[in-house]
Amino acid sequence: MAIFQLLTGLGFLLPEGKGQLAMVMTGMCMLNRLITLIHLDTDSGMSMATALLWFFNFLLAVTFPKFQDAFHNTGALGYYAAWCVVGWVLILLFVPETKDLTLEQLDARFSISSKSHAKYAVKQCLYVIRRYILRRHRVKRPVIDLPPQEYDYGHKEADHPRKISFDSDDKMPGGVN
Repeated sequence: MAIFQLLTGLGFLLPEGKGQLAMVMTGMCMLNRLITLIHLDTDSGMSMATALLWFFNFLLAVTFPKFQDAFHNTGALGYYAAWCVVGWVLILLFVPETKDLTLEQLDARFSISSKSHAKYAVKQCLYVIRRYILRRHRVKRPVIDLPPQEYDYGHKEADHPRKISFDSDDKMPGGVN
């Protein structure tokens, strides 16, 4: 998002005409397309995201004219782009990934310290840069060390907490629904 905001802001540095309009519209359209690609699955999640979106739209509507007068269009959009980068770094360092994890794995994931998670996030970011930008295919994906947990599912798979199988009638192992 920061890249597209910067693209829009840098468009205002071009001389007025069709080139400036094309650059500004390209940045705005690409930002809009990126936002529409990001969606939430649940109704409550979507309603919270919409409320947050309207709140920040309000803040933007109140602050942008003042920034535009003080810093012109490029500076104002650059300011918002910088906050996007700051937000991305903070989320990278302090918000653990929870997608497709069981409750037991979530418990283990949140039992690690923020410092350990931040180190893992930096290693993960470096992995992505080396693997996908520098095209080094033999780079190993970093693994986070989770502390050992005690699991009791009531059957013989208790020794393998990562391998949870469901019974034939779609009940949780151990008779828990």
